[in-house]
Amino acid sequence: MDDLWPFLRWIIALLAAAAAVALVMFTVYVIVRRLSDRGAPRLHAAWLRVRRPFGALVLAIALRIAFGTTAEAGTVRDVGMHVLLIAIIVSGVWFAATIVLAWLEQTQRRVVARKQDDRDRRRTRTQMLLIRRLVNAGFIVVGAAMALLTFPGVERIGTTILASAGLLSVVVGIAAQSSLGNLFAGLQLAFTDAIRIGDIVEVDGTYSTIEDITLSYVVVSIWDERHKVLPSTYFTTQPFINWSRTGDTVTGVVYFELDWRTDFERMRAAFDAFVEQHPAWDKRGKSLLVTDSTGGHVTVRALVTTANTDDDWTLRCAVREHLVVWLRDNDPQALPVRRVTLPPYGPDHEPAADVAG
Repeated sequence: MDDLWPFLRWIIALLAAAAAVALVMFTVYVIVRRLSDRGAPRLHAAWLRVRRPFGALVLAIALRIAFGTTAEAGTVRDVGMHVLLIAIIVSGVWFAATIVLAWLEQTQRRVVARKQDDRDRRRTRTQMLLIRRLVNAGFIVVGAAMALLTFPGVERIGTTILASAGLLSVVVGIAAQSSLGNLFAGLQLAFTDAIRIGDIVEVDGTYSTIEDITLSYVVVSIWDERHKVLPSTYFTTQPFINWSRTGDTVTGVVYFELDWRTDFERMRAAFDAFVEQHPAWDKRGKSLLVTDSTGGHVTVRALVTTANTDDDWTLRCAVREHLVVWLRDNDPQALPVRRVTLPPYGPDHEPAADVAG
């Protein structure tokens, strides 16, 4: 029996730690459930959010207490206590970070719900997203620092690092120049309102939607379901078009190169009739104008307005197709032609007539 006692002592210690954790978790769950039933429904959702880090923290504390009372003095006990201390620090930081991040998410929902304008809502979501990521990164740094401080001699290492801070800052600055540049560019994009999540931008000649903004890169979603990842510095150093910077409404144009014989009045009437019945038109404006007349052709511009870029693309394609078909069927002489003049011929060198082809 004496030979089995050390092994049984460890089993009893582990079972006691597990029982203590189960008792604490069950007690907290019962309290939260009763409070939720009495008019605090959000408390139950908050508990579901923090139960894992809270359980990890309670378990780490219970195991350290059980290990400290069971293990005999020596190297094994010292190492085990140190490992469990780090586990307590990590789980404690995880628990605190979860509470703070949950509070920030709740604040974001409350602030966004008060915004009437969609641009303000998207701006708030973008900024709060960056704040949450900064807070999360801060907790990771703090947790790592606290864990390192548990090792003997770290203070002396820190003093040495601080003594050579000037040289270290230069080296780190050169090595992490690109990363730091993207970090500050991401913050600049979020808090200067240059782009927001959900904005429609034109990047490299392609219409894209801002899908995500991180501390180092921006993800844009293209209409064909591709996702382009761009460094944050792209949007601070390269020109781009933000179609929804001041609103989602868009003015689209379609150009036609036509002959001088075009019947503009009939074409304008066909254009107006088609646009007025199209569901994508937002009724803000439409026009069909001759904007240029060079190179033997006239340039006709059809202008339409829509509520967003998706409708703009749809309506422009529909207008282009409808007018092309209408010109072919109702005004074929408006189709562009090329005129050439033949050189003089015959005994009297009479000028040749213009030939259209």
